[in-house]
Amino acid sequence: MENKAITPVCQFNLLKHEFPGSSGTVHCGTMTWFGEFTPSAISNTYRLKISYTLGAAPKAFIVSPKPLQLAEGAKRLPHTYNYKNGKQQLCLYLPWSGEWRSSMVIANTIVHWAVEWMYYYEIWVSTGKWMGGGHGNWDVEKRDTNSNGKCI
Repeated sequence: MENKAITPVCQFNLLKHEFPGSSGTVHCGTMTWFGEFTPSAISNTYRLKISYTLGAAPKAFIVSPKPLQLAEGAKRLPHTYNYKNGKQQLCLYLPWSGEWRSSMVIANTIVHWAVEWMYYYEIWVSTGKWMGGGHGNWDVEKRDTNSNGKCI
């Protein structure tokens, strides 16, 4: 027996139930949801946006702070889609791999993966090392300099 897809309306209601302080809308079959998260006791607070239309993969964005800081020496954010218009869309899973399916609850998957991304993002900004797994190498080498600004 195949699991049935969860509609955007049901996904939105599940998100509102799980995260009562959240907000958003469902309009013309597309859900847009916003929630605020602080991934650790010493973390910044991030505003997360998730959009979802049945038959398409959910999209997760960090809408604030914007722009997100880069680790020293980095050219772009790790595990994000490279948009030139400033959108900070997170790459949380490989869409074609089956890691997420429309029968899964966004509140139990995408949201938690996004908060985990925020946690590892903060470590990456501080250390230049991406410890959150996934594909590719997102580590950047920090350059040590002496007081004259020359590399040591």
